Amino acid sequence: MLVKTGRQYKCYQHNVPNGTEMLIDTKKYRLILDTILNIIILTAYGILAQESLYLILDLNHLPCLKKTKIPLNNYKNKIDHDHLLYRFQIRNRTMKTSFFIAIILFLFIVLGFHSTFANEQVLLEQIKRMQTNIDSQNGLPWGTHGVAKGYHSNFEKGTRVHPTRAAMDYAAYFLASPLKEHQNQGRTLLEKVLALQDKNPESKTFGVWSWYAEESLAQMAYVDYNWADFQGAILAVILHDFSDRLSVELREKAKKSLEYCCRAIIKRNVGPGYTNIAVMGAVVTATAGEILETPEFLDYGRKRIQRNLDYYKETGGFNEYNSPTYTMTVIYELERMLYLVSDSECRAVATELLGEAWKIVAEHYHVPTGEWAGPHARSYSDRLSQQTRNGILTRACVLPENTVIDSVPLVPMVSVPNTLQHFFTEIPEHPVERCSVFVKRRPEFNVSGTTWMDSTATLGTATYHTFWEQNRGFIGYWTSSGLPTPVLRLRFLHNGSDFSSAWGRHRQSGTKIVSAIGLLKDQGSMHPIFDRPGKTGIFNAKSFQIIYQLEAQDATVKTLDSNRFELTAGTIRAAVHVADNCSFDNATIIWKTEQKDHFAAVIGVCYEGEEKAFPFREMGEIRIGTALELLHPDDKPSESPVKLVESDFETKEDGKFYGVLWPEVNDNKPLLAPLKPTNR
Repeated sequence: MLVKTGRQYKCYQHNVPNGTEMLIDTKKYRLILDTILNIIILTAYGILAQESLYLILDLNHLPCLKKTKIPLNNYKNKIDHDHLLYRFQIRNRTMKTSFFIAIILFLFIVLGFHSTFANEQVLLEQIKRMQTNIDSQNGLPWGTHGVAKGYHSNFEKGTRVHPTRAAMDYAAYFLASPLKEHQNQGRTLLEKVLALQDKNPESKTFGVWSWYAEESLAQMAYVDYNWADFQGAILAVILHDFSDRLSVELREKAKKSLEYCCRAIIKRNVGPGYTNIAVMGAVVTATAGEILETPEFLDYGRKRIQRNLDYYKETGGFNEYNSPTYTMTVIYELERMLYLVSDSECRAVATELLGEAWKIVAEHYHVPTGEWAGPHARSYSDRLSQQTRNGILTRACVLPENTVIDSVPLVPMVSVPNTLQHFFTEIPEHPVERCSVFVKRRPEFNVSGTTWMDSTATLGTATYHTFWEQNRGFIGYWTSSGLPTPVLRLRFLHNGSDFSSAWGRHRQSGTKIVSAIGLLKDQGSMHPIFDRPGKTGIFNAKSFQIIYQLEAQDATVKTLDSNRFELTAGTIRAAVHVADNCSFDNATIIWKTEQKDHFAAVIGVCYEGEEKAFPFREMGEIRIGTALELLHPDDKPSESPVKLVESDFETKEDGKFYGVLWPEVNDNKPLLAPLKPTNR
């Protein structure tokens, strides 16, 4: 008989004919609930198999019982005097059934009370922290504009503001509190944030909010129509769970607001290529259809969620591929649909799509580093936040003991499918390499990705990506004695910031990658769209740089020779190889190294000096070929050079191409890249 005690499985064999036996080791009192679950399983087995049930109780580690006056030494079923082991036999079927029911009731009472009490305490602590962040003047929560000026808002990065989305979140959490004073504050917040929505049906932004209370929709650099989806999702939870805590008047206002959100979502009609918003809009409209009893909304949400699943099956993935930010957003929204929506068609599609989303997470979760292996279409940070990691591990049922939980989700979590849970605990015994088609269009425009991982490291690339700040088309992680986890990236910088008008193409084989880098003439700098240079195509620059960077507590860099460099953290190294005669606008690229606290880099200087105009539509040739290999302690860097080669390939749109060869990856088939900036 296999018995689970804590995390270990042990086999106990006792000479008890025709019976089922379980050891209850009170030394494991911290895992008492786990023990109870095993009792339930074994009792049920005993009932079904019509066998006697024996419970062996180990009292050796309960000094409180040893000190009592109970005559344990005289107990007739004592089987081990020295270790105080006692066997209790439950032979009668009725007794076993009663015992089984009693244990289940006890478990539900204990778990239910503990869970409710614990969640309530966490929620109250969470609200307490929220209250310290509320502006005493206008009653709205504070926030900070975290991106560059022109990215939707005209505020400078770092400006203190009052985010409307945070206000809706706060309202929901305050309404969830059991305390009346919090509920009152939640109602006040909800009134304030509802008043900031555009309610004019004739307006282009009908149903939408601005990002910040102090910046109207008309004042924004670019309206973010996603706010109808984001706000509508929270509003749907408020109306579903806390409608009875709203006054009749406020409830009607909230319902009208949700209706306006749906009108904006339906009018915009985002396609399934916009992954997270496509799913979120389906959830909001389907939920509103049931809450507001509006068949039009439910029907739209039902069809839209089905389109998302169809698109996923057709293309083989999400357009926002392998994104830690947006794959998790999809998961959260599908959980929301399963919680709020009763429509059977919606629920069936949501369940299937949720399984596909978790497959993406599972296949890219790297247990040794606790990181989400690349490449990432969109991500707001290089490493997983602790909140996201905890959310993943909680759903995978492997959250480490004693993990501090400081927030309560408004929507119940759905656990990872059983068939995928092992991905979150198993360390690869042998190197694993996964190749996926992320975006399926015509073959020449497909975006594929390669993810390699072993017991210490992971490295991932996309076949094509831009160097927009949210893209991680080339990223690696590995284990190290120091924290945080070492992160390796390839970037292209314009005046020190990620450049959306540069792209990378990569070919990867295991730990070795060959790369080509080029430019786009129809994109922006900070953002692909928001700051395009216009018809002139001119970017003013003080610097353009290619950078292989390593962020780690003990990051170092050294030069091996004029074409090879080595980045190191812990016992793992990344050897960077560069081709001779790399050029940018017909000028030779100069390679150098840089090292400072927790940072080391190999930098290709494309331009550095006084501000200069670069007309991308009239630029000279660009030839950039590089390679990288990840090295374990006994590995030596390759001595094979990266070569730039001529190519006969030419297209009407992009002109002539050149090739990049590195024998370690592509000895016979060069990685092709256009010599001039392209339109895509």
